[in-house]
Amino acid sequence: MSTAEDRSFLSRDDVAHLLVDFDGVCWWCRSRPATTGEHKYKASDLVRLMSGDTLLWGDDTGQRREIRGKSGVKRDRYGVVKFPKSMCDRCNNARSQPFDLAYDTFSDYLVTHPYARHLPGIGFADVYGMGWQPTVLNLARYYAKHFGCQMVRTGIEVPQSVRDFLNGADDMIDAHMALVTTDSIHDSPARKGLTISPGAVFLKPDYSRVDGCVFACYVGSIGVRYEWRRTGIPDNNRSQFFHHPNPLINCFANETQVVHGEPRPQGKIARLFQWLNKPSN
Repeated sequence: MSTAEDRSFLSRDDVAHLLVDFDGVCWWCRSRPATTGEHKYKASDLVRLMSGDTLLWGDDTGQRREIRGKSGVKRDRYGVVKFPKSMCDRCNNARSQPFDLAYDTFSDYLVTHPYARHLPGIGFADVYGMGWQPTVLNLARYYAKHFGCQMVRTGIEVPQSVRDFLNGADDMIDAHMALVTTDSIHDSPARKGLTISPGAVFLKPDYSRVDGCVFACYVGSIGVRYEWRRTGIPDNNRSQFFHHPNPLINCFANETQVVHGEPRPQGKIARLFQWLNKPSN
């Protein structure tokens, strides 16, 4: 956690007084009790990753857990598969089913195209067909739902823009979502798995309130970065990946650069693909 002017990071304890406790009401509909927890990782992804009916989970503290079989994914004995309960059953299932289906197709594409991180972007017509636009919006809503649950777990009040987006709006004026690939994840065992970045919370310079946050999650080494700013994000800095047929994959060296939005230049292969596909005059 840091301020907008200071790049240093504080501990959660330092800013605990600025975080909010969850009130037990579904953060999306704000009308029904929160009786379910969203999957941090889709069950279909976890089952696909299982080797010999066992999956290894780990975090950046060195803690490790074994998840055994499909029943282990469903039971979530250690609380590592799902977020804490923050949604009602209807919002977490029936209302968001189109989002889940859009994500499943995208995840399958990334798994079957491991070279995608070397490309300048991802062609959504290749993923979803020519009528890609509504399904890509649902893909973005899947991630918005995921990051909303992450915000609740962190202690940040979910912005109204996230609810509006899930309810059918086609943009979020105070948030930016981009496709990313990160070298530190690609160069680790996580390149063959699923990763949720720790995330970061930004404070006002006087440390009086939470002013923004950044989260990211990955399938392999390609993921989606979400940034929210209380005061809004200018249009010229808010080119949403879900508005474009071939959105750029932003390349980062490590997760600190992901937090601060400081991409590195694209690699030679990506630049070659861009040159080969440059429109002729």
